[in-house]
Amino acid sequence: MLDPDDRTILMGAGRLRRYRRGAPIISQGDHSDTVFVVLSGRVKVTVNTADGREILLAVDGPGELLGEFEAIDRGGGPRTAGNVALEPVECRAMTGQEFRGLLDSSPSIPLVILRWAVRRLQAADRRRVDAASFDTTHRLARLLLELADNLGQADPSQVDIDIPLTQEELASLIAASRDAVVRALTSLRSRHLIATARRRITILDVNALRQYGE
Repeated sequence: MLDPDDRTILMGAGRLRRYRRGAPIISQGDHSDTVFVVLSGRVKVTVNTADGREILLAVDGPGELLGEFEAIDRGGGPRTAGNVALEPVECRAMTGQEFRGLLDSSPSIPLVILRWAVRRLQAADRRRVDAASFDTTHRLARLLLELADNLGQADPSQVDIDIPLTQEELASLIAASRDAVVRALTSLRSRHLIATARRRITILDVNALRQYGE
């Protein structure tokens, strides 16, 4: 969403950091204000509940920001969510002060971040509407289409979603139980819309899945 000049500025800010699969990038409850720009790999955004459950909120990939709200809202409290590398991840990391300086020196970047945040809120709103309007199979179909759109693979008619998510994590993303997700996967396979392997789902016909999910 950034123009080339602003992208160059952002990519030159901070320091390069690498994380192995399963490594925490941001921990819920921390009082840090470091901001990360994901360059490669994918990250899960999680919240731990009071009863010890982990809720998966989103999966972020290259081009996403992590931890920007705490840097912007100084004194706003501890981190409200955690970030864990789903696979090897490479980021640019900058302090909150460096990030705020970047926003002050490049007036067009804050507007882009605002547009990006609005899109995130719209996606979250769609998930809430889906949870109230569709059964689990249709919610799963719509989630898979969202993940496929974000991947942007060369062949848009058949998309391999190789994001290493468990069935429990898929269930968390669509506010369903694991058993309901297992049944939904079986239903979509029986319709020849998807094929599954260990932590890998292939959409066999994107257009047909999109029609089903509507």
